[in-house]
Amino acid sequence: MAPRLDSAARRKAILDAALPLFARKGFAATTTKEIAQAAGVSEGLIFKHFPSKVSLYEAIVLTCIDEDPDYAQLLTLPPSTATLVRIVQALVLYFVIEMPASEEERARHRLALISLLEDGEFLRHVYDGLRVRFLPTFTAAFDAAAAAGDLVAGPVEAENGLWMADHLCTTMAWVCLSGQSVVPYPCGREDLARQTIWFILRGLGLRDDVIAAHERTARFPHVPFDPNPLSQTELDYPE
Repeated sequence: MAPRLDSAARRKAILDAALPLFARKGFAATTTKEIAQAAGVSEGLIFKHFPSKVSLYEAIVLTCIDEDPDYAQLLTLPPSTATLVRIVQALVLYFVIEMPASEEERARHRLALISLLEDGEFLRHVYDGLRVRFLPTFTAAFDAAAAAGDLVAGPVEAENGLWMADHLCTTMAWVCLSGQSVVPYPCGREDLARQTIWFILRGLGLRDDVIAAHERTARFPHVPFDPNPLSQTELDYPE
């Protein structure tokens, strides 16, 4: 007889079973009965752990954030320029390097695309959750960087800056949902991540010398800067 699962293990089994079903069929077409069968539990047990199908849908994405020790550590960092850089680094490394390499993470992002093609309710819940989790830390770090003179005041508000950074990184991830990028970037993934971090931090208003000072930190991919990159006509794009 198979060992009896504890509550946490049953919850994880439900989430693991629901992810591929939602990613393949979408929210509306996936039933809790199908999820229960795939997870090897009763349908009633699903509602013991998740009050509704929407809450189960939302948990698939937010649980991976809540259980990630790296993200938990970010939320404990004091408001500073370094914290702002760390947040952007974490965002970029996940979407540009980690997510494209993981089939499970790509499946999570297929859920987001399917939600946009349906009524968007799933993504509304996800972004509400992200706002509660990350906006206070991001805004405090943004304000601290400005107070330190590291960030030049401009028209971009902190909250909009967070969402713009997220949207850029999300789109960069979505072009890799097939398992490889459909965009012929003229560089490797590590250099692409480095350039994306620079792009976002500059857009937020961080000074170039401040960004450069953080570039050699452990989580900032460092690729030597080439002041004379290949011209567009020299790039080896596929026909």
